[in-house]
Amino acid sequence: MIPIILGGEKVFTQDKVDVVNPGTGRPFKEISLAGRDETRHAIELAEESFHEFSRMPLSERTKILWRTAGLMEERREELAVALASESGKPIRDARVEVTRAIQLFKSTAEEAKVVLEGKTFRVDGYEYPPGNERRLVLSVREPLGVIGAILPFNFPANSFAHKVAPNLAVGNTVVVKPSTSTPFTSLLLGEILYEAGLPKGVLSVLPGSGDLVGTEIVENKKVKGITFTGSTPVGTSIASKAVLSGKRLMMEMGGSDPILIFEDADLERAVTISVKARFEYAGQNCNSGKRILVHDKIYEKFVREYVSRAKALRVGDPMNEETEVGPLISAKAVNEMEDAVRDSSEKGGKIYVGNKGNGGFYFPPTVVENANLDMVVMKKEIFGPVAPISKFSTWREAVDMANSTEYGLQAAVFTSNLKLALNVARELKAGAVIVNDSTRLRWDSLPFGGVGLSGLGGREGIRSTMLTMSEEKLISVDLE
Repeated sequence: MIPIILGGEKVFTQDKVDVVNPGTGRPFKEISLAGRDETRHAIELAEESFHEFSRMPLSERTKILWRTAGLMEERREELAVALASESGKPIRDARVEVTRAIQLFKSTAEEAKVVLEGKTFRVDGYEYPPGNERRLVLSVREPLGVIGAILPFNFPANSFAHKVAPNLAVGNTVVVKPSTSTPFTSLLLGEILYEAGLPKGVLSVLPGSGDLVGTEIVENKKVKGITFTGSTPVGTSIASKAVLSGKRLMMEMGGSDPILIFEDADLERAVTISVKARFEYAGQNCNSGKRILVHDKIYEKFVREYVSRAKALRVGDPMNEETEVGPLISAKAVNEMEDAVRDSSEKGGKIYVGNKGNGGFYFPPTVVENANLDMVVMKKEIFGPVAPISKFSTWREAVDMANSTEYGLQAAVFTSNLKLALNVARELKAGAVIVNDSTRLRWDSLPFGGVGLSGLGGREGIRSTMLTMSEEKLISVDLE
């Protein structure tokens, strides 16, 4: 059995869970589970260690991040195999995620001294208050304290890195609740951080239920900030409770990202990118291209090409180097996809079905032609390999369709007309609009998040996390 990490100590608990390999449907690891008592203790340890850790020189904190990245490099394949085994992510995609996580620790260490440097103000340029000519006013950034990090199942390494590395750089201490579907990778990363020299108490990694671990993190007044990635219903519930105790929030929630393809688009490029954007990791990405809107003049040709590519995708064992699409995370997720496709068929959609894997939680890449706004696949976030394709005749119609959901994470626009692209981008309700590229495009150092029910509070990203999870303090000195 794998222990939890409680302030740097490995602790076995009475409660446990079998982590299931989605590719086989069989248990992969047995993991100890934390409860409210362990979570409360972890928060207390984090608060106790905060005073000393926050006063550690930034250079020393960033050295820990550099050493962590180095140790991750040494254990790169071990981490990738663990990630693929517990998440069902194809091994070559798992390696990419581990590489991103390594780079996140490096980039955080590089950027911290710039993001956290503070500044001085020329208050002698203001007539009020009197006496500004003799004052020196500067700002500094200070850490918040204990941060609760609640992770999704789909990016156990990258989400851990995003939520932990910038907070450690700032001087915050962190209590991590990984998904009980994919906790093993986070436990390995916690182990590596302590091996890299992280002081005891600064970090805990606590697999456990939302009702126990999550609730304690959200309700405990010693926790000063929450960084969350997950579904919109869970995120809004957490936010509504956390705000009552004045917690700083970073909530990265659901998405139903539209891809708009106009008649003058490079069709080959649009098809290739939109297929990958929808079916990568079996469609279990928050910024997957989940709704595809195509101009009616190229609609039939696009659908033929898209369906052909979708049916050709190699579905199978995540550990197979040739696999392009692996399983879903659970049997429940498979049932949800079956319901969504049934709803689409009943409401007039034409269904095309691709290959299906064997032995685990597989669902075939599926295309819904003639999708309409009454279908669940066009209204809700569909976290699986189902691609609805609908048609439009004008760019304003396309924008209205794209904006018809409660989400607004990212969007993609394919056209050779730059003026059109900019007009459409201005009208789309999204945190980012990607022109002639994938909704999956993301820069880890830059702000990432959405509008509407896709995001609340600060945006995720190395720089924005450090700014959101720190306080700006003004200091005024009278020089006479």
